[in-house]
Amino acid sequence: MTRPAPVLVSALAIATALLLFGVTGCVFMPGVTNPVTADSALPYDGTRAATAVEKDFYDTIDDTIQQTGLAFPTWNRASEDGVMLTTCTVGSESGNQFSITLRGGASPDPKAAVEKVKGYWESKNWTIETIIDHTDAPNPGMQIAATSPTGIVVVYSTTKNNSGTVDDSKWSRISVESDCTLDPSLDGIPTQKTSPPSTGA
Repeated sequence: MTRPAPVLVSALAIATALLLFGVTGCVFMPGVTNPVTADSALPYDGTRAATAVEKDFYDTIDDTIQQTGLAFPTWNRASEDGVMLTTCTVGSESGNQFSITLRGGASPDPKAAVEKVKGYWESKNWTIETIIDHTDAPNPGMQIAATSPTGIVVVYSTTKNNSGTVDDSKWSRISVESDCTLDPSLDGIPTQKTSPPSTGA
């Protein structure tokens, strides 16, 4: 993995600060931050192996997409396109975490979509952080944010396309940020993970 330039700001912090519901003009800032701690009794104290954190992160993306029932066309687990590796800290130690923001299709029923995701997360003992209801907007929308028992933060927002816009691929958003790992195998300057260049036939 090449690492050309540092990315020192949490991608999810930026994503959540800029989350937009369709074209309603509302900006949502759930106030969710990745819960890292120096307490070794907690699973997100930085001691998880990078491979475990990465698999958990990818599984969370796949599971969340499946629960939404919507298409997120840019997501391809095999290519890793869009996955960012950014710096983070646990106490005074510097580590790395994975993050991504994906855009997907409109939801026919945002409230039902969020309730389904919420129920799934609760069944896995996730902590629901915030739920924002804008179903009274011209393009009704909902947003939910939660934290997994391992410290992964997910924000899911979805909007019903009532405007008749032809482009129906950018009305939902999933932002995922893993827990911070101090595993030295990821040491170096964080970078965007991308698929290897095609070698052709």
